[in-house]
Amino acid sequence: MVQVLLGGLTSLFGGGAAAAGTAAATTTAAAGTTAASGISLASLLQGTATVLGIVSAVGAGNAEAAQNEMAASDAESEQSLETLQGISRRTSIRKQMADALGAEDVAYAASGVDLSFGTAKAARSDAYREADLGLTTSTGTEQTRISRLVERAKNYRAMAKQAKAGGILNALTGGADTLLSFNQRG
Repeated sequence: MVQVLLGGLTSLFGGGAAAAGTAAATTTAAAGTTAASGISLASLLQGTATVLGIVSAVGAGNAEAAQNEMAASDAESEQSLETLQGISRRTSIRKQMADALGAEDVAYAASGVDLSFGTAKAARSDAYREADLGLTTSTGTEQTRISRLVERAKNYRAMAKQAKAGGILNALTGGADTLLSFNQRG
């Protein structure tokens, strides 16, 4: 079969009958040699496909691991951003409290009310209480978000390790399947 194909290809490309005869003889000798050693074209192709499959499986595992590592790095980078946003929120709350206290003080002072007791003092206490609640809530929100980002980064790193191990395992099982296939052929 191989002789016929090679002879036909040689004649197509201008080798003529002499080249076809030489190619056929060479192919017959090569086929006899490979048959005697137990290696065939199918075995070579299967071995090449196996090596490519192993390399591909390891490469896929490494690519997925790299993607997860990048996601973990992004989650870690977001932690500092969240800290800055928390500082900004708390600064804004303090500014709003100062503005509210200033406006109340001006209003009470304009009406001639003593700011050290009564309604003015109660309003001031309420403003401080609301600001403290806002600051506490902001701090809690920031800490919760940062802990979630830390956990997310940790999970991505674990997924990266699993992806690498999975790629290697897929490569090993592919190689083992090929070896079993060779053994079954005899």
